[in-house]
Amino acid sequence: MRRAVLFLFLLAMAAGLGGGLLYTWVLEPVDSYQSAPDGLRDRDKLLYLALIGDLYDYEGDLEEAEARLAMLGVEADGSTLASYIEAYLDEGGRLEEVRSLAHLAQDLGAYGGVLAVFAVESTPSPVPSPTIFEGATPSPSPPPSPTPMPSFRLTEQTALCAGAGEPGKIRVWIQDTQGNPLPGMEVVVSWASGQDRFFTGLRPEQGPGYGDFEMAPGVEYEVSLAGFRGDEAQELTADLQPGFCQDGVKAVDWRLVYQEIQPSQ
Repeated sequence: MRRAVLFLFLLAMAAGLGGGLLYTWVLEPVDSYQSAPDGLRDRDKLLYLALIGDLYDYEGDLEEAEARLAMLGVEADGSTLASYIEAYLDEGGRLEEVRSLAHLAQDLGAYGGVLAVFAVESTPSPVPSPTIFEGATPSPSPPPSPTPMPSFRLTEQTALCAGAGEPGKIRVWIQDTQGNPLPGMEVVVSWASGQDRFFTGLRPEQGPGYGDFEMAPGVEYEVSLAGFRGDEAQELTADLQPGFCQDGVKAVDWRLVYQEIQPSQ
């Protein structure tokens, strides 16, 4: 009984908070605030940005979204929003929490990089119904052939010397069957006590199919591609073997190259 009462209380609080945000942001926005949103900490600002993206999806009002960004002290620019999304994902934020914000960034003119993760798939055209003549029994249409899940092969796994004084990194390049870079690919990094992820395309100076992850000393990592079949890179560590690199180098980088496999292979 007490658990049921506690659940109802928490549910009422959540509903009240959501209703209050909807009222103050959408139905009856106020003109002044005691604490300026542009003074928020970066983490809290990212949460407000995600809310602005959700409201934009709900309303479809680009001008209102730009006004809310200005109130938050954020330039209404697609590239600026994309940078915030990158920072949020780097801190472990979930994709589901920034999809609407990415939609807003795209509508403000940004493209590529992290926004490739949120590309809207085109809706397939409806298949016309077959003409049925009176007295004829239509033949059942064959079911569509399932699209095979892409597979990726680890074509290179090479240990390299990190920069002088720099920590070791896992550096990943992902390519399609023709060798073209693939942005927006999610890479999963696992170790004995945890897991993390990163995306290709967030370091455009390194190429759209590139992504990296900083390793900690003394930890062994495994790398795989999220949502796809493929090879797993194992036993990756930043620890430097004696005599492997010149003086001043303290860690090892790993270069991993994944390439999509042709369906017939």
